[in-house]
Amino acid sequence: MLTVWVDAERLVNSRFALSRLAELSCALEVLAHPGRAPFARGWVDATRPRLDIEAVALVHALVEHDSPYVPDFLVPLPVAYESSLDAELDAVAATAPETVRAQLARAFPEKPPSAITRVRDRGGYRAVAELAAAQLRHCWDVTLADSWPALRRVLDEDVRHRATEAARSGFATILAGLHPDLRWDGTHLARDAAFELALDPVPGLVLTPSVFLPSAAVWNAAPGEVLLGYPARGRGAAWSSPSPVLGPAPALGARRVALLADLHTPRSTSELATRHRLSPATVSYHLTRLCADGLVTRRQDGHSVLYSATEGARCLLETLHSVREAAT
Repeated sequence: MLTVWVDAERLVNSRFALSRLAELSCALEVLAHPGRAPFARGWVDATRPRLDIEAVALVHALVEHDSPYVPDFLVPLPVAYESSLDAELDAVAATAPETVRAQLARAFPEKPPSAITRVRDRGGYRAVAELAAAQLRHCWDVTLADSWPALRRVLDEDVRHRATEAARSGFATILAGLHPDLRWDGTHLARDAAFELALDPVPGLVLTPSVFLPSAAVWNAAPGEVLLGYPARGRGAAWSSPSPVLGPAPALGARRVALLADLHTPRSTSELATRHRLSPATVSYHLTRLCADGLVTRRQDGHSVLYSATEGARCLLETLHSVREAAT
């Protein structure tokens, strides 16, 4: 049983954060064990051939084993809502040698794999942390760097939704509804596990959504630091492919309908252009017309503009789907 002390004081001091390394750690575990996340199989098949395991042998050894525990120092606690990759990797490299030693002993009770012992014997546990950080950067560049803007959008939308819900009904409701695996009794958050572990987050929990996690996960990189990962709401948008063009639709046209159907999650012009193999100018033209028709809204998100389907658009798409079903 895993239990986390979350009383009223800790609940008040809890917060959300996006963690690149939490998502990367989950992604690497999914690459090593695809059966844990069948919904990401397409991503696994496309990504596996690009990652040279020999080039990241240390990190691969840390995440690919069958033990339920992966060393937590690979995922440091985010100090901000979205820390930079450099800041997260610096925290990994700076992990105290004693912390690395203890976590390796927990992950590998008998003997660590040779890819780990070679580094440890040559430079000690500090060298393990530093090389892990370097190899994590390589893993990031190969597996997630290109897709991060789209994945981040799904994660950020999850946080926006839950923050709105918290404003309406309180943070306690959010905690209780993160995932069916989690149980909160007002003082403790519990999850069934093959091991016994009790954690006391100081000053409170940090919650991070994930498109890779099939269930809740906890990282405890240092005493008092508890990062709780949970499956992101609407994560299916991260793995979906654009709907095929099935034929013209009244007034809108087949291409515009296809773009509209792909806005079940907010997307930018460049992302839509890539997904639909169109020029950004063509996508921009269609989005402008859809906005004018009241079927799409847009909002600024940093340097990007994100487009979303309106409720009226969703009703229209449902109607079009029903018409097509009746015609077949």
